[in-house]
Amino acid sequence: MQDTGSDIDALDAYEDILQEVLAGRSEGHRCPNCGEEGLDCRADEAKVRLECRKCGRFFEGLLA
Repeated sequence: MQDTGSDIDALDAYEDILQEVLAGRSEGHRCPNCGEEGLDCRADEAKVRLECRKCGRFFEGLLA
């Protein structure tokens, strides 16, 4: 059985940013891990990816 605790923690950290990106605001976000501005946010019909240009941490998910 896969531990999903870290997946849920990641979703919690990125949830507000994710909602804004899906609403069309994809610039000006800070990384929830290191706090640096300039989070690279991309979304299309199938997936979303949020990646920090500074620390490299990212969140990626499929849209249903």
